[in-house]
Amino acid sequence: MNIELIFYFNFYFIVFFVIFLAKSVLKNVPVIFVVGGPGSGKGTQCDKIVKNFGYTHLSTGDLLREEVASGSARGKELTATMEHGELVPLDVVLQLLKEKMVAKATTSKGFLIDGYPRELDQGKRFENEVTECQFVLYFEVSDDTMTKRLLGRALTSGRVDDNEETIKKRLKTFHDITTPVIDYYQKKDKVRKINAEGGVDDVFVEVEKLFTDASVLKNCKVIFVVVRVVVKVTQCDQIVQKYGYTHLSTGDLLREEVASGSELGKELSQIMEKGQLVPLDVVLKLLKNAMISKASTSKGFLIDGYPREMEQGVRFEKEVTECSFVLCFDVSDETMTKRLLNRALTSGRADDNEETIKKRLKTFHDITTPVIQHYEKQNKVKKIKAEMDTKIEEVFAEVQKIFNEFDTGSKQAKEKKSEKGALKDAKVLFVIGGPGSGKGTQCEKIVEKYGFCHLSSGDLLRAEVASGSERGKKLNEIMEKGELVPLDEVLQLLREAMEAKLSETKCFLIDGYPRELEQGKRFENEVAPCTCVLYFDVSDDTMTKRLLERGKTSGRVDDNEETIKKRLDTFHNQTKPVIDYYAEQNKTTKITAEGSVDEVFVEVQKFMDSQKW
Repeated sequence: MNIELIFYFNFYFIVFFVIFLAKSVLKNVPVIFVVGGPGSGKGTQCDKIVKNFGYTHLSTGDLLREEVASGSARGKELTATMEHGELVPLDVVLQLLKEKMVAKATTSKGFLIDGYPRELDQGKRFENEVTECQFVLYFEVSDDTMTKRLLGRALTSGRVDDNEETIKKRLKTFHDITTPVIDYYQKKDKVRKINAEGGVDDVFVEVEKLFTDASVLKNCKVIFVVVRVVVKVTQCDQIVQKYGYTHLSTGDLLREEVASGSELGKELSQIMEKGQLVPLDVVLKLLKNAMISKASTSKGFLIDGYPREMEQGVRFEKEVTECSFVLCFDVSDETMTKRLLNRALTSGRADDNEETIKKRLKTFHDITTPVIQHYEKQNKVKKIKAEMDTKIEEVFAEVQKIFNEFDTGSKQAKEKKSEKGALKDAKVLFVIGGPGSGKGTQCEKIVEKYGFCHLSSGDLLRAEVASGSERGKKLNEIMEKGELVPLDEVLQLLREAMEAKLSETKCFLIDGYPRELEQGKRFENEVAPCTCVLYFDVSDDTMTKRLLERGKTSGRVDDNEETIKKRLDTFHNQTKPVIDYYAEQNKTTKITAEGSVDEVFVEVQKFMDSQKW
């Protein structure tokens, strides 16, 4: 064979092997793209995420510099490329990322890919050849703020590019190449925006909420696997393989945290060395974080050997999510004793002896019996006989019956909910308030605390236009002419968005809607009845002051006194009939929103907590 052909054959074989290896090893590892302009503070926030959540921080710039510094053949080629002022090929960047991620996959809780993708093709190639990103973390900061930060940095950095003219060019370049990236992932509902105008700690408060938000788990399938028996592990492995569930063990999570060398790991090590029990709060936090990190890629979770006592189950369901059912392997004490003594022949475990086993079984029954009885009352216990004379494949055949029946039931329930007219039972909260009333901020806080779905007709219209669909093109033509979008189109977009999220939310917040009475009546006749109208009542004087203050930094042309007065007049003329109409039906709740964000939200919470959602 020709030597050149052999070379290319080997080269492409290695490339395809690395792609296959990367996809296989990284398929369940969370990957977060981190995007933000120069001066957005994303690097500092990445450092804090690494410290608090155990992620690995990767920067393509750092990887390229490391490769150059290594003196490798590839590093020398990169040096030559950069010295010629040429762009490093995307293939090389992807290869460096893949190699680093594969090397860290078994020890990292996830990856932060910093400043990536810089353009849309980078993101698409990465997801095709490596793994899908869980979400895009976008640090949103105004150009004015980023400029001030960079000029402030220039006083000590000595960087030649930290000057006003160059900063302006860098910001323009950032927006030109990043806007398509954000738009693309926005359509896939994968963009998580963080307002990064504040101080480092203030911004991280919002980041922390994102990384510890258990609301993503509310619709996850969770199965508690109970009974301390060797066969259980084998069955869990087979469930993972066949059904795509994630197998979690609190013992494994504790050991991993200790091995990570984190501050929490060091504390846990000290607790266990003293022979003390690890606090339940810590165990729940580890479980919750592990589940959140896998939520987007897992079909469900097997929580192995959990709950060991009643409080564990109650706390888990209250603070994380409800369990779907309890899988209980029913085995006699005699069989468990025989299995553990048989294991002792090779395990070397000091507790695998008859006297200790007897004590362990008594403890197991004392603490587990109340757990089983609790879930039996809820009709959630699925028992499977797993005696000594039962073959592993026979046990798994029974396991499959349970899972197949469960999946069928879940699918039917979901299909039933998606049928035409399913929205008639949806809870809908219209949120009304004038410009500057703070309703948008309050909606965000409601979503954060209560897990509701926040919909804005304006956002839906913009998303449809950005999608490039035929409907989006027609809507764009209408808006470019300055005409109003037909109510039929707005209602259709709202209906589709609600149907898509129906199985994931307890209630829909329809923001700034209805603006006039016909919109409300049509919505209730054609989509779903309104449960309540939340009206943020603020004086014109306060709204004007807020908007004028916002106008100092927003750059919005309508944030001026004359335009604000017209907008407020329009709001009152259109909205008063809406408020009066729903007040007559005893559906309007008025919130005085003159105070601070937190003061107003106290009143919002009083209303929310008084309702059954």
